[in-house]
Amino acid sequence: MDKPKILVVDDEPDVVDLIERTLKAEGFDVVTASDGIGAIDLADSEMPDLILLDIMMPMISGYEVCEQIKSNPRTKNIPVICVSSAHTPDARAQSIKVGASTLVVKPFFSAELVAQIRRYLKKQEPQG
Repeated sequence: MDKPKILVVDDEPDVVDLIERTLKAEGFDVVTASDGIGAIDLADSEMPDLILLDIMMPMISGYEVCEQIKSNPRTKNIPVICVSSAHTPDARAQSIKVGASTLVVKPFFSAELVAQIRRYLKKQEPQG
């Protein structure tokens, strides 16, 4: 089986680097975007197995990015995990409302993030 491809979207290069190194060490292929516009384009062109999406970004928020990804027939079934330092019930509710699978709060443990990714990738596997 091919390595699962994860799209990591965050406007902070240090965060992208940390997540990318962690996921590659866990056997994932990683593509990255530093803004929402790039994320929408990459989601459509790369068709990742899962998207890790920062909520608070300049120009276009992660919520808007998620809504656009979920409204595109090609990308609507890609699981999205929102990542944010906003750990309020409102942030979690808004993430789910726009179509995200869950919200992971920064700072997070790498093992927690990887466990969430594996959990949502499993839900994508054909049952049988």
